Amino acid sequence: MSEDPVVVAREARTRRVGAIAWPSFFAAGVATMWFFAVVDPIELAAISWPHAEVSRELGYTIGFFMFWACTASASLFTAMLLGPPARDVQARTQ
Repeated sequence: MSEDPVVVAREARTRRVGAIAWPSFFAAGVATMWFFAVVDPIELAAISWPHAEVSRELGYTIGFFMFWACTASASLFTAMLLGPPARDVQARTQ
């Protein structure tokens, strides 16, 4: 008995997104903690954007999302190198 190919494809895609999003989220959190343990976001904002008023919380938020974008792109690139999920779907439905 084979499963519905649409359901199998959706599950494969969901696993792929989870395999990219969760490790990148965790790595971004760790990178944010390490980076802002050394760098004050207000001082960084004064150097980067001297005419903008940036609070400490906004600096942390911008930093986190920047790190998340970097780690998500690295995870996405790794997922692309692993190959398309279509091979997994075809193998499970045959």
